[in-house]
Amino acid sequence: MIASCSIPNTTDLTVAEVVLTYPNALTVLTRCNIDYCCGGKRSFKEACERKGLNTEKIWDEIVHGRNTENSFLLRFSIWDSPLLVDYIVQNHHAYVKESIPQLQELLDKVCSVHGEDHIELVEVRDDFNDLADELLAHMQKEEEVLFPAIKNGYQRAINMGEPIRMMEEEHEQAGDLMKSIRQLTNHYTVPHDACPTFQLTYKKLEEFEHDLMRHVHLENNVLFEKVKHA
Repeated sequence: MIASCSIPNTTDLTVAEVVLTYPNALTVLTRCNIDYCCGGKRSFKEACERKGLNTEKIWDEIVHGRNTENSFLLRFSIWDSPLLVDYIVQNHHAYVKESIPQLQELLDKVCSVHGEDHIELVEVRDDFNDLADELLAHMQKEEEVLFPAIKNGYQRAINMGEPIRMMEEEHEQAGDLMKSIRQLTNHYTVPHDACPTFQLTYKKLEEFEHDLMRHVHLENNVLFEKVKHA
């Protein structure tokens, strides 16, 4: 447990460890575009330096800032694996399955109306369609193969390292597509001529990214770590 606002061992402290210790870190890291899911194993100090941020300042904000992420205050690190699996499927997997067709419909609409004036929209739609295909196939493998093995305790009898590695690689691929969408939209900055549907599309894309980061964080840095050390 980190006891003070000083950071003498920042090199040894990972981004994931910061998030697990201080839920308020989610608000700060998201605003600073610091990857805490696929990049969670990177040191906190390195992650800040990669973004050109003052490590001491960011740390102080995490430790002493007002928490605005009440929905993520649950202490996932003390949950057992079956409970984590159920939470991930019922919350994050369900959200992804519900949001994908909604976003695809919105992207088709804004491309048809604004595509000529904002050519980046077609690339955003293509990236999102690739992301949708990736996530739906990925979640199916988790729900039909990996998660049942975890819930039934099979990790004690078989080597789970390879299937987990494959899932983490697919998380990286999904993360790269999401980063491309963020760059193409200039961090979801709505153009001055955007209609309400255009504005809603960017808002929903940003919400989708935030949920995906929490989703992957729970799998990579909490659930999979528990399985590896079971």
